[in-house]
Amino acid sequence: MANAKVIFLLLGIVFLSCSMLGASRRDVGIHRNLLQDADADADAEAEAEAEAAAEAEAGPGEGDVAFIDSSLVAKATSGAVVDAAGVKIFDVMKFGAVADGKKDNVNAFRAAWGAACKNSTTRAKVLIPKGTFLAGPTLFAGPCTSPNPITVEVEGTVIASTDLSEYTSPEWFTFEDIDGLVIQGKGVFNGQGPVNWKFNDCKKTKNCAPLPANLRFDKVNNSMVKEITSLDSMYFHYHVHRCSNLTFTGITITAPDHSPNTDGIHISVSDKVTVTSSTIGTGDDCVSIGHSSINTTVRDVTCGPGHGISIGSLGKRPDEESVDGVTVTNCTFIKTTNGARIKTWIGTKPGEVKNVVYEDLIMEDVKNPIIIDQSYGGKKDRTPSNSVWKISNVHFRKIRGSTISDVAVSLQCSSKNPCQGVEVADVDLILHAPKGNTALVSSCMNAKAIFGGKLNPPACSM
Repeated sequence: MANAKVIFLLLGIVFLSCSMLGASRRDVGIHRNLLQDADADADAEAEAEAEAAAEAEAGPGEGDVAFIDSSLVAKATSGAVVDAAGVKIFDVMKFGAVADGKKDNVNAFRAAWGAACKNSTTRAKVLIPKGTFLAGPTLFAGPCTSPNPITVEVEGTVIASTDLSEYTSPEWFTFEDIDGLVIQGKGVFNGQGPVNWKFNDCKKTKNCAPLPANLRFDKVNNSMVKEITSLDSMYFHYHVHRCSNLTFTGITITAPDHSPNTDGIHISVSDKVTVTSSTIGTGDDCVSIGHSSINTTVRDVTCGPGHGISIGSLGKRPDEESVDGVTVTNCTFIKTTNGARIKTWIGTKPGEVKNVVYEDLIMEDVKNPIIIDQSYGGKKDRTPSNSVWKISNVHFRKIRGSTISDVAVSLQCSSKNPCQGVEVADVDLILHAPKGNTALVSSCMNAKAIFGGKLNPPACSM
């Protein structure tokens, strides 16, 4: 009778792994046009369309899943090692994973996660050891019944499947509905983006199908990601949505400057997200703080290449809510297109950006060190903006270094909602540009700004 109960429990693990925690393999046959060159306005349109698609509900969809050998699961579970701290370790190799860079290990990954999350009575850790593991779209979903935190430790390199027909939604690795998650290790998530970047069609196709993000966090609370590397994502490196109290520390994000829409960390509909002590280089924003985000902190981050640390873009879609409480401090920008940036569309539904601090920043040959752009996505000859979004209580303080543009401070605000309470203080920049361009200037429109302290460029004429 006891043996029958054990067998029933193990079959339950297999069923949960297959039915709840996996990634499907349904071919979707999405046609993707080749990426074409376009101007900056097309880039803005592409970003907004892609973000809208990417923020749809995550999930693997329906479809067949491969058979998981119940005897293998039983052996792996019963043989799980308990470390000195009392944490039970579920090694994906014991669940059938093969570190050859060829076999798809999604079933082994999800079997290990299922055992750790749903069937461990002690704290649990999923271990991806050293080696190279191929995996298609993978979902680690809660809620977990094991005591938190539950840990995923990555020591090896996980590489994404490049077959786009395997992805029924725009994410590769998804962590969903988990309270108390720790992802740690010196490992790498390699999205193999160079294979598929040419299929990013968001510059020319409305309602485009974005490529998969490397790592998506949806409803992940009271959690931490530390020391992991995200390499060459097909799309966003990290997509944070509907999360609370989530910290990223000591992470590395790497993609070349020509890679499309490879935002380092894109945050939306979240509270208390912190990014600290990290190095981010991408083809888009190093960090982008999207709509409905509150209490966001970015600290001790090196950004470059990339488009800076940005709030927005905001206002493209009518469902977007305000951003409140953003603090960016002690960051360095190296040859980025922007530094401290706030960007809104004209919009149709009013919203706000308020209580923002950019402070103690170093710029190294940054094109636009300080910029508010409330005509984002419009034609370049537009003046003035009539955005329905309101920007207030924004502070740019203690910003120093160099720029390659003579307009080092650009505050282009809305005629309907002039920016209020904008402070520019102790900004000291020098111009690195061809001979003949020697003077730095500030440009302000519809901005009720207060300038103080040492200023180079000088304050706007009010």
